[in-house]
Amino acid sequence: MLSPISRYQQSPERENKATENTKMIGHPAAKTRGSEDSKANPMAPSLFGIPTKSNYHQTGFVQCAVSRVAKNRYHLSFQTDDAEQVSVIANKIKSSRTSNYHMFDALRGGMNAKLSKKAGHYIGKLRRDKDSQVGCYTLYNSSREKEQVAAYEYDVPAILAQVKEGQPPRKLQAIIPKLTSSSEGKGGKNNRLLEHLHNGTWKQNKLVAMQSRAPKYHEGQYRLNFSGRVLHPSVKNCQLENEEGECLLQFGKVDDNNFHLDYKAPFTAFSAFGLALSQFDL
Repeated sequence: MLSPISRYQQSPERENKATENTKMIGHPAAKTRGSEDSKANPMAPSLFGIPTKSNYHQTGFVQCAVSRVAKNRYHLSFQTDDAEQVSVIANKIKSSRTSNYHMFDALRGGMNAKLSKKAGHYIGKLRRDKDSQVGCYTLYNSSREKEQVAAYEYDVPAILAQVKEGQPPRKLQAIIPKLTSSSEGKGGKNNRLLEHLHNGTWKQNKLVAMQSRAPKYHEGQYRLNFSGRVLHPSVKNCQLENEEGECLLQFGKVDDNNFHLDYKAPFTAFSAFGLALSQFDL
């Protein structure tokens, strides 16, 4: 039986590239690529706005770093020359019955501000749904109505299946509203994102549904091509694609406590970070 970590690796043609970039962890991605193209110096997007061309690296993604700085604390940083060191702080609430991550705007409150829902820099939360199966998560903004911004659902295999087959690749679905420049920060109108995902009614309600890209099985290992952005095998490594097979988000391990998170529209920094946090909870 293969261990979970040995079953997840990036595509072999990118392994040399990843090794070359190992010493550049934490630096802006534009500098690691050494390109003179203007796309190599993108601007940091807003937390709730859909990214534009000025935010994309030459890879076609907004590139971010996610750090696990303590057992229950996580940071999101944009990998751009104009970004601050940390943009979002997430704190897992220990006293909650279900997994609950509160998120804060580090640029508004600062790194040493109190992490409280009553604080002026609280921006929303990721919560595991208590009335659904184990792998269901919903992301809410900080509005009084607690609007749903995104929902993520994992197909968690039964214990018996894991014993027989080892831990298989995580299967994930995500659903988010279609945003425009005028709808920045707003969530789902009806707050029933997972219901629309299950019923197949997401298109009629101007929602976008995605699923995890299936890895290729090669020489006893599952592999995905992350173009050098992922350096180590992990069960957390994933890519999300739409109906047309376009990759809209990828997340993967750089070292024990550092990960890369890349996304494009219709994801926002807030909804992309929410998905990354859900990966840490399984």
